Amino acid sequence: MRDAVIAAAGMATALGDGVRENVAALLAGKRAFSEPRHFDGKGVKLGLCHELDGGDGSRAGKLLDLLAASFPEAAKLPQEAPLYLATTVGAIDLLERQDSEAEPADGSDALLKLALDRFGRRRGMLVAAACASGQQAIVLAAGAVRRGELDCALVAGCDIASEFVTSGFASLGALSATAARPYDAERDGLTLGEAAAAVILMSPEAAERHGFTPLGRIIGWGESCDAAHITAPDLSGRHLAGAIRRALEAAGNPAIAGVIGHGTGTRYNDEAEINALHTVFGGNVPPLFSLKGNLGHTLGATGVIQPAAAAELLKLRRMPPQAGLRTPAPGAEKMVSGAARPLGAGAILSLNVGFGGLNSALIVEELQ
Repeated sequence: MRDAVIAAAGMATALGDGVRENVAALLAGKRAFSEPRHFDGKGVKLGLCHELDGGDGSRAGKLLDLLAASFPEAAKLPQEAPLYLATTVGAIDLLERQDSEAEPADGSDALLKLALDRFGRRRGMLVAAACASGQQAIVLAAGAVRRGELDCALVAGCDIASEFVTSGFASLGALSATAARPYDAERDGLTLGEAAAAVILMSPEAAERHGFTPLGRIIGWGESCDAAHITAPDLSGRHLAGAIRRALEAAGNPAIAGVIGHGTGTRYNDEAEINALHTVFGGNVPPLFSLKGNLGHTLGATGVIQPAAAAELLKLRRMPPQAGLRTPAPGAEKMVSGAARPLGAGAILSLNVGFGGLNSALIVEELQ
């Protein structure tokens, strides 16, 4: 079976544009939270890309514009390379502004059309797996490359901060009153954000043929479903642990230098994740970090940002501090830190969890 390498990556977040800029901000412990101006956030802080304000088009389309402008490598892809687009609600702002008597808009389909246009793709597919959408899109594309069905693919994730999504999480009592503090003993909820990110996945031969220097390698993944509750995880973390073990086995049990966790900052999610990591690694859990403490929960974009950031962190051999951390949650004392740490050689485990009990574990290995 062939390798699937990350040939190039790009992102546009509230922390900045580009992978290097974002990773530098993560390593510096920067946070990007401010109240929205395009809807009444009821005092809730969100990680926003303020460059998107103004105009009549979809905010999601403008976010894709920022991504495309900072990711010129996508233009080097052959047109037949498909797009895998991950999103939870798509261009939901089109529906929010729509006349109540009009035919309901399909926000996800609208976003797919926008993305195909922005990146000059002839064909594409939507991947909707709740908050695990981004990583699941990478799994689908990487699997097709490894099986020889594709030489290359573009995977993108995009979601905006909207009144619809904010209201939904507020109704669940899941939003932080201040800002998310993943894995903290006094965490009180998540903070939403918006972002767009993309990775180009290729076989090593295709990367060389098209002039790319690969950033990292996707070497294994695992999936599972708690089926415990529509929004709450299984607190034991048993099924997430199963996904991690499947990923490790598929990757040949590599040395895991660090973990980029789902880490929403909600009491249930973080507890389940901490328990899952202890189940798999015992007392030797690698350094753990969640970027949601820096730029919020960016929904479908998160699972694309994490593997892209993982490749850069492996190159730099650094693990970011956990933004917002004051006192580590029980069980996480040896996992998380408020200071940046050295990162050993090997691979990074990336975790994504979604409503409905979806669990996704993906392993990114550094390239020598």
